Amino acid sequence: MAIALSKEKVQAQHGLMMLYTFIILFLTNSLVLMLANTLSPEHVVLGTYSISYWWAIYHSMFKLTVINVFVMPLVTYYEWKNGVTATPKQWMLTYLIVNFVAIWCITRFSESLGLGVTSWFVVLVLAAVFDMVQGLVMMQVGKLIKMK
Repeated sequence: MAIALSKEKVQAQHGLMMLYTFIILFLTNSLVLMLANTLSPEHVVLGTYSISYWWAIYHSMFKLTVINVFVMPLVTYYEWKNGVTATPKQWMLTYLIVNFVAIWCITRFSESLGLGVTSWFVVLVLAAVFDMVQGLVMMQVGKLIKMK
C-alpha cells in the first residue's frame, strides 16, 4: 500500500532532516576536535592570542559542518542525474576528501578561525577520524529515522 505525501510535507520533512543533521554533525565534530586537541595538543591547536578555545571550536566546526551538510544534496543530485546510488564506501570516500579539503582550508585561516595544525598529515588523520565518526553517527541517525 503506497502512501501519498504532499510536496509540502516532503519539503518540510527534508528541511527538518537537514536541520537535525546540522545540529548532530556540529556536536559530533566539536567533540572530535576537542578530543583531538586533548590527545595531541602539540599537533592540533585551538585558539590564538585573540580567539578563545571555545570560540575556535565553534568557528572552525561551524564551517566544517556547513560544508558537510552542503555536500549531501550535491551527492544526492549527482546520484539522481546519473541514475546511480552511492554505496556506503563511496559516501565515506567522498567525505574523506571533503573533510580533508575543508579542514585544510579552515586551518589556512587559523588567525581568524582559531584552529591550527602542524602538517598535512595531521589534517589527513583528522579527516579520517571525522569521516569515521560522522559515518557512524549518520548511520545511527538513519536507523532512528527508519524506526519512526
